[in-house]
Amino acid sequence: MELKSFIGLDEAIRKGMKYKPRYKSERVSVSAAVGRYSAEDVVSPSDFPRFDRSAMDGYALRSEDTISSSKTNPSIFRLKGKLFPSSSEALEVEKGEAVKIMTGSMIPNGTDSVVMLEDSSEKGNELRVYVPVRKFQNVSRRGEDIRKGFRILGRGELVEPPHVAALLECGIEEVNVLSISIGIFSTGDELVSGTVRNSTQPFIQAYFRKKGFETVGYGVVSDNEELIEKALNRVEEDLIIVTGGTGPGEMDLLPAVIERKGRFVFRGLRIRPGRTTSFGFYNRKPVFMVSGLPVAALIASENVILKLICEWYKLIQETKEFRTGILARSIVNTLGFRSFVRVKTEGSGELTRVIPTRVTGSGVIYSLIDADGILVIDENSEGIEEGETVRIEVLRW
Repeated sequence: MELKSFIGLDEAIRKGMKYKPRYKSERVSVSAAVGRYSAEDVVSPSDFPRFDRSAMDGYALRSEDTISSSKTNPSIFRLKGKLFPSSSEALEVEKGEAVKIMTGSMIPNGTDSVVMLEDSSEKGNELRVYVPVRKFQNVSRRGEDIRKGFRILGRGELVEPPHVAALLECGIEEVNVLSISIGIFSTGDELVSGTVRNSTQPFIQAYFRKKGFETVGYGVVSDNEELIEKALNRVEEDLIIVTGGTGPGEMDLLPAVIERKGRFVFRGLRIRPGRTTSFGFYNRKPVFMVSGLPVAALIASENVILKLICEWYKLIQETKEFRTGILARSIVNTLGFRSFVRVKTEGSGELTRVIPTRVTGSGVIYSLIDADGILVIDENSEGIEEGETVRIEVLRW
């Protein structure tokens, strides 16, 4: 695995984007869809609210009958019944009449506003109103929240908890979601023996599960080509991620198996950490190969695997958050490599200090916990001087 075979990150993404996956979807309840990606545009079949309704407890009446209302000169109305959200009767209200109404109830015919309880008083069959109300005051208009034909969910959009309420309010109880599954296993005799704990596989599995994908862990496999091949054959999911065994070392046997039963799209990237990141196919199934070190595996997952999956399946990626600050310490970069530097920030606004936590150390897990951002240094840069203004991507877990 020679340095000359390494390619840049942008070129790797362009090469990887040529893959066209088969789309699979399933229909699930809207509550079960949370955290998964919509397989289609979902539009509202009706207005919501479906009718003008009261936004609070009070009295429904005609706003024009309250124009001169005050504490010393209240408008007087004759009460004509009560309305609840469950009421089915259709009340007709005329000039000088009012109806006691509860939140969520349909506004009766002849009325156009609701006066609050605290701005009125009721005695027997008489209502006194002490303030003027505007037309449609305290009224939720039909369709003011969601109009018929409004797109509630876009194809490839991650279903979030607020979508549940919107879908159910519009009478939609089930949606089609994309079925994208990832099988993950690790290689290494040191993992099998327990000499080294396998933290990277569960870490990456948790990362992709949180990103909205079904993940299955297949454990660890010894550094043996036959066993690695059997492990690859055992994975039933749409995509495979293998951690470890990707480098040029004597016991890094995964590449040989891929070359025998498949092909590489790229092998090795000009990024750090994560330069052994590779992508290819095994029996026509996409296989991502990443470092067994957790930080390098995360950088590969965030900037290569997730990006390509989103491109393949036309998924809408979450908007990244960025901050700017003053670099507290100079960073030297290896020319030709794009570096992802873990940083933490102190202060706010123009006084924000960006402090590098680790430039190297792909296995230092605490450097991720301690960091709150990633500073990306371009491959054409030899580094960034102390005191320069830098832009960092905020880490989200």
